[in-house]
Amino acid sequence: MLREVKLKNFKCFDQLTLPLKNVNMLTGINGVGKSTVIQSLLLLRQSYLQDRSLGGLRLNGKYVKLGNAQDVLYEKAAEELIGIGVSADEGNFCARFRYIPDSDLLPLESVDPGKLESGIFGNRFSYLSAFRIEPLELYRIANEEEIVRREFGNNGEFALQYLSLFGNDDVENQAVVLQDKLGASLANQTRVWMDRIAPGVAPQITLNPQLRTSQVRYEFIEGKEKTNSYKSMNVGFGITYVLPLIIAILSARRGDIIVVENPEAHIHPAGQRMLGELITRAGAGGVQLLVETHSDHILNGTRLAVKKGAIDESLVQLVFFYKDGADQYKHKYVAPKIYRDGRLDCWPEGFLDEWDKALYDLI
Repeated sequence: MLREVKLKNFKCFDQLTLPLKNVNMLTGINGVGKSTVIQSLLLLRQSYLQDRSLGGLRLNGKYVKLGNAQDVLYEKAAEELIGIGVSADEGNFCARFRYIPDSDLLPLESVDPGKLESGIFGNRFSYLSAFRIEPLELYRIANEEEIVRREFGNNGEFALQYLSLFGNDDVENQAVVLQDKLGASLANQTRVWMDRIAPGVAPQITLNPQLRTSQVRYEFIEGKEKTNSYKSMNVGFGITYVLPLIIAILSARRGDIIVVENPEAHIHPAGQRMLGELITRAGAGGVQLLVETHSDHILNGTRLAVKKGAIDESLVQLVFFYKDGADQYKHKYVAPKIYRDGRLDCWPEGFLDEWDKALYDLI
């Protein structure tokens, strides 16, 4: 599990030391540093996976494409280097990279290597970008090595294949298993949680190994009644959009790391709240999640999970990034503490508070 991220001269941060817990909600208005934290981890991972070493920082690769060095160096940097460090249970890793303005490969200047086979460098890491799969006729499938490593693709396109192959396996993380007559298999729990978001929906997935494709259709079940199955293009957009996220979380085991951007996208408020609860329950079972979100409903799902006792409040980290009012180049954060009853010890200006402001103006 990751315990801390440190950045130096990277994008909007001159210096950043960010402690991490099981569940980490990264919030703040656009352009204040949420994605920067996530991108720093993805850069390290994609640089290492290129040749199973870390000879330099690759700015364009499998996970992110950030341009050249001049695009990522902190604008007011006092020295021309970029530093990224990670502290984890397995050890610490800290690297400094030399700045070459027009290059997208920054040479390694110094490194405290730690353990490169675990954490963000290992096989127990999943990333789902804000651009997840849309309703399509067919999706491509992964090779065997990718699917065994639970690599769902940046857009989640391989998650359908994973569910088809391993849907009969029981969910290992008991914290996310909802007691239901359907049982604890991955396929059944996917259906149970999808029902919480889109009542009655039941995904049906088929694989075509010869064509290297997967397909998803949906039935809607109410009691003993069941509809015909429909193509993904003929049901709500958000149903397919959220499905890979549900699969990724339910299939995660203790010690896995999941990074997800905007889980709330295309989901109605009640469904967003349930997603917040699912994310938080997963953290209670030892999965680590870094979640970039703009949703007060996701936050409330987390707060309610804490209040219900689904997770100890000490395992939840809420982070609100903001610009220093006195210096627009200084980006900072505050971490509101969550109490056992779901209340917060402070509510910074701009911290998912627009609903309250709107209500005040309406009154």
